[in-house]
Amino acid sequence: MKKEKLDLIYQALFYNFGSLIARAENKEDYSEELVKNWLEQNAPHWSDIDSQQKERSEKIILLANQMASGLDLDASEVLSDHFKPLADIFNVFKEKRSYLYKPLTLLEDEQRLPESADLGGLPITQQDYKRILDKLAAILKEHSFSVESIPNLLHALEALCSFVPVSPGLEDFADINVSQHSLLTAGFAAAIWDYLEEHGDDWLDAFSQEKVFLLASFDVSGIQDFIYNISSGGAAKQLKARSLYLDLMSEHIVDSLLEKLELSRTNLLYVGGGHAYFILANTEKTTALLKEFEASFNQFLLENFQTGLYVAFGWTAFAAGEITRQVQSTSIASLAAYRTIYQKTSRMISDKKLSRYDAETLKFLNKGGNNSERECEICHSVEKLTKQVYEDEEHSLCHICDELRKFSKRISDDTFRVCRGGAAGLPIGPDAVLVTAEGDQALQTDRFYVKNKWSLDQSGTHIFAGDYRYAEIHEYADMAQDKDTGLGIRRLAVVRLDVDDLGAAFMAGFSHQKDGIYSSLSRSAIFSRNMSLFFKFYIQQFADGKKMTIIYAGGDDVFAIGAWKDVIDFTVELRQAFLKWSDGKLTLSAGIGLFADKTPISLMASYTGDLEEAAKANDKDSLSLFEEKFTFKFDDFITEIYQGKLINIRSFFKSQDERGKVFIYRLIELLRDYTKINVARLAYYLARLENSSKDKEAFREFKNLFFSWYNAGAKERKEAEAALLLYLYETRKD
Repeated sequence: MKKEKLDLIYQALFYNFGSLIARAENKEDYSEELVKNWLEQNAPHWSDIDSQQKERSEKIILLANQMASGLDLDASEVLSDHFKPLADIFNVFKEKRSYLYKPLTLLEDEQRLPESADLGGLPITQQDYKRILDKLAAILKEHSFSVESIPNLLHALEALCSFVPVSPGLEDFADINVSQHSLLTAGFAAAIWDYLEEHGDDWLDAFSQEKVFLLASFDVSGIQDFIYNISSGGAAKQLKARSLYLDLMSEHIVDSLLEKLELSRTNLLYVGGGHAYFILANTEKTTALLKEFEASFNQFLLENFQTGLYVAFGWTAFAAGEITRQVQSTSIASLAAYRTIYQKTSRMISDKKLSRYDAETLKFLNKGGNNSERECEICHSVEKLTKQVYEDEEHSLCHICDELRKFSKRISDDTFRVCRGGAAGLPIGPDAVLVTAEGDQALQTDRFYVKNKWSLDQSGTHIFAGDYRYAEIHEYADMAQDKDTGLGIRRLAVVRLDVDDLGAAFMAGFSHQKDGIYSSLSRSAIFSRNMSLFFKFYIQQFADGKKMTIIYAGGDDVFAIGAWKDVIDFTVELRQAFLKWSDGKLTLSAGIGLFADKTPISLMASYTGDLEEAAKANDKDSLSLFEEKFTFKFDDFITEIYQGKLINIRSFFKSQDERGKVFIYRLIELLRDYTKINVARLAYYLARLENSSKDKEAFREFKNLFFSWYNAGAKERKEAEAALLLYLYETRKD
C-alpha cells in the first residue's frame, strides 16, 4: 500500500474524533486543530503521517464523510446534547418509531448483552468520555501507524467506541456510533483515492454523479452440507472444527482480497455466515482483481473439496448521489437506488451459482477418483486419501478430514495463524494453511486471528465465534438424567434456529420511516455487525452453565446440541433476549429434535432442519418441538406450556406414586382422541382416581384444570399433550 493512501486512511479514521475529545475535555466547541493537537500529544508516531497533500486529503475525507453518513453534518448540530447516549438502531427499524438508548459501555471479554433503556435511565458524564479517551491514548502511545497495525487500531475503536454516538443531538444520525462511522469514512476515502489514481483528480468536481464505487460481495455455497453431512464415529468431534474452519476461511477470503487490492478492513462492511460486503473503487484494476481472485480461490476449492464448496462474487457500480440524501430530489428516489445496488449485486452472485463451472473445469472434475476403490470414511471424498492410525485403528481419510481431525484438538485455542508457502497444516486458501499459534514456527506467518477476545493487548485480526462447549457430544444423553435420582429420559436434543425474514429486513428494514431516509450503508453495517455479535459473542451468555455445545452460530442462524432440557432452556432464553434486544421488531423460528445418542449427525441435522421449516411454515415466530405436530407460536409455547401447563403438571404429579405415570399415559390417549364419548370417559376416569386420591383437594384442583384444557379446543389440548410429554421425559427412568 502506498504511504499516501495509508496516511489518508489514518487521517480519515480520526476525522470524527473532535466531538469525542470535546466531550471528554468539556469544551464548548471543537475544530480540526483540537484533533491535531490531541493526536500530537498522545500519539508519538502521528508525526509520521504525511500532510504534504493536505488540501487533496481534506477534500477526499470530506466527501468520504458525507458518503458514510448520507447527510450533510452541521457542526452546531453535532455539538448539541453533548452527553446524550447512543440511540438504539432499532428505533428507526420497521414501521414503529421507538425511543430507546444504549448505555455508554466498553466491549470487554465478559461483557453481557447491553440492555436498551429510556433516555432518563442512562446518565453519561464527562468522566465517562475521559475514560474512553484515556484508554485510546494508551493504545496510541505504542501505535506505529503502519499497514500491519491497522487491525489493532480497528479492534480498539470497536471495543472503545461502539457505544459512542457521532452526533447525539442530530435526530437522524443519533444511532450511528463513532467506531462504524470512522471505519466507513476511511473505507470510502481509500476507494476514492483508488479511483482518482486511475482516472485523475479532475473527477473530484463531478464526484456525486460519477459511478466511483463498487458494492462488492461474496457468498460461500455448501456450508451446511460441509458441516453436517459427515459420518463415522469420529464425526461428532469434527463438527465444531468444521464450523470454525469455515468461519476462518471467510475471514481469510476477506483479508486476502483486501491485501491484493491494497486496502484494509475499513473497506469491509460485513463478514459472517459465509458472506461479506465491501466498498471498493470502480476501476478496471479492481474488477480485474476480483475476477482473478474469484477464479483462483475456486480452483483451490475444487482441488480440495471438489464441488462441495464454491464462492461466488458479485459487484455493482454506484455513484455518491445514489446513496446520499442531500443530492437526491426525494428520499424515495434515494431508497430505490439504494435497494437496486444491493439487488444487482445479489443477482450477479445468484447467476454465477447457476452456472458454476466451464467445460474445462467439468472435464477436470470427471477425472477425479476414477482409479480409487476407497473413500474418506468421514466426508466420502475419493481425492487424496491416506491411511491414518489413531485410537488403535486404521482409518482411511482424505487430507482435509485428516487435518481437521488434528485441528479439532485445538479449537479451544484463542489464536490462529495463516501461513504461506508450507505444506504442513490445514489448507485454507491458495498457498495458505491454517495452524495454531504454537504450530510449526518455521512457517512464514501471514496474519494472526484472535478468537473471542476484546482485550486490547493481543495483536491480530479479532474474530468472534459462538464456541461454547460444556462436554463432549457423546456425553450429553447421560447428562440428561439426574445423577442423584436417575430421573430423565436419556436423550440429547438438537436445535436449529434462525432469524425470520432477515434478507428482507437487511434490504428494507430501515425504509419504512420518513420515506426511507434511514436506509444507509452505515446502518446496514451496524445492523449486520450487531446481529453477528449477538449470535457469535453474546450467545455464550445464554449457553453458560448449560450441558450443551454450540456447533455453529452464523450471522443469523444457530445449530446447537446438548442434554435435551438444557437445549430447550437455551432456546427459550435466547429467543426472549433476542426479542427484547430487537425491540420486538425481529423474530426467530426454531426446531428442536430429540434423539438417541447414537443417531448419526447428518440425520439429526436433517430432521431438525425439517422441524425448523415447519416452524417457519407456521407464520414464523414459532417452535417445532420434537415432531411437526407440536408446532407452536413461540409466545404460546413459553407462556402456555413452558411456564404454564408444565408447571401445573409438575406441581400436581410430584406427590404422586408410580400409578400417576399410568394416569398420564391415559390422559395423553384421551387428548389425542377428542370425542363426546371420550369426554364422558375422562369424567368417569378422573372420578375413580379422585376417590382413591390421598389429597382430594389437590386432585380436584387438577381435575378442574385439566377439564378446562380438554374442553377449550384443539390448541389447548395440543399444549396439554406437549406439557404431559415433557413431564414424562423429565421423570422417566431409562
